[in-house]
Amino acid sequence: METELLATPPATHVVYIPFVILIGVVIGFVIGRKAGLKEGKAEYLGGGDDDDDLL
Repeated sequence: METELLATPPATHVVYIPFVILIGVVIGFVIGRKAGLKEGKAEYLGGGDDDDDLL
């Protein structure tokens, strides 16, 4: 029995592929935010000092 390259994927793909993508987005956001905080460029993410009160 040969497996077809373009066979219909199982129904579980509908669940776990978006889940894996979502986990990747969350991990990428967290790592990117930490890198932005380290470089001092993450003020818009709530990581910088709040200087709005001084104006």
